[in-house]
Amino acid sequence: MAATRNSHPGVVYKFTPKNRWDVKLHFFSGITAWPWVKFLVRHVTHIDWAVYWHRVLFLSIMAVINTLLAVPDWIMYRKRVDSQALHPEPVIILGHPRTGTTHLHNILSLDPAFAFCNTFHAGFPSSFVFLAPYRDLLSPMLAPTRPMDNMALHWDLPAEDEIATTVLSGGTSPYTSILLPREAARSFRDFFTFGRGSGGGGSSRGKRGGGGGGRVGGGSVPVPAPATASGAAALAARFDEWRGCLLWFLRKVTLAAALSDPSAASPKPLLIKSPVHTARVRLLRAEFPKARFLYIHRHPLHVFQSAAHMADAYYGYTYLQQPTDAAVTEYILNQYDVLYNEYISARGDVPKDRLHELSFDQLEDDPLSTLRAIYAKFGWLERFESLLPKFKAYCATLGDFKRNHHNTLSPEMAEMVRERWAPSFKEFGYS
Repeated sequence: MAATRNSHPGVVYKFTPKNRWDVKLHFFSGITAWPWVKFLVRHVTHIDWAVYWHRVLFLSIMAVINTLLAVPDWIMYRKRVDSQALHPEPVIILGHPRTGTTHLHNILSLDPAFAFCNTFHAGFPSSFVFLAPYRDLLSPMLAPTRPMDNMALHWDLPAEDEIATTVLSGGTSPYTSILLPREAARSFRDFFTFGRGSGGGGSSRGKRGGGGGGRVGGGSVPVPAPATASGAAALAARFDEWRGCLLWFLRKVTLAAALSDPSAASPKPLLIKSPVHTARVRLLRAEFPKARFLYIHRHPLHVFQSAAHMADAYYGYTYLQQPTDAAVTEYILNQYDVLYNEYISARGDVPKDRLHELSFDQLEDDPLSTLRAIYAKFGWLERFESLLPKFKAYCATLGDFKRNHHNTLSPEMAEMVRERWAPSFKEFGYS
């Protein structure tokens, strides 16, 4: 995106350096050799080799292992994945990280009507079908809980498809900013919309990607033009790379669901959740014109506090470049800007019966009524009643869950968040 709009120079969140020597929990652990080579070639000068040589070594070893494991998966299932149909009406959960998207994803994944990406799929996208019977052997790679929120971590836990797409593409994702935080503004911001959103992107907009797709442009909320110097052709090629990886992965998840439940109707509709998709409503509607969307929002100050906590608790496991407080702070602020602006711009294009908005507070205070409203909106009320005992049982397990304690923001930091994210305060009625 464009130059930083910071009227508070010197105001940054203070993060705590940690986990430098850890190698587990890295979301590139499932990468194979060719995407890893592409990543290293693209970013050889960006990696802080003297600091993170051990992670590069670990990921290089994993890339060799994953490539070997992917061979039987490719031989046995490639043709089936290539021919696997996708259900035309997925449910796509949108919202900034730390707004409750994971909570909503976890609850809705209890509905057996859906297929969804789980942690094992996202972690080992090139081999998860073949490896499924042996996945417990890989459990030592997991921590007991997620470092950012203390939720239990296991292979069946719903996960983000963008993690898999990032791995399969060798880093064609805004999430690469987490690995190389000082490169975020220069190298990765175009990967939110690939120039096909409301804020520009030159001549590549709307020309590719499944038949054009969506009404690009015309949004009332401006988004700054991309700051990167990549040309339209190069960005279009990266878009094609991302799109191909996404659709291939979604077909593979759909196939895995069919293999695990042969008696169910196939293909099952996908339940998709990756916060970066909040900026891609038009791109996703180009692929799935009948998609349903759920958008969840939360008080922006709480979002920033939680996002900063996540960066402090988790990002240290993944860095390949030493961060600065200013770079990580700006990554959080800019990501919110992009996701909010692009969502608001594209929201009017979605038919009203295909979009439902809710708040984190509604989901936390009365999850069953909130779920009922979702199912009623989409015409699934009868199905909700049959699932109510399962939803109640799950919600009962949340009673002992301890929410994170977040650091209090300084008055200057809170003022900057209020200024940068002012439109969302007004839009959703937050004080």
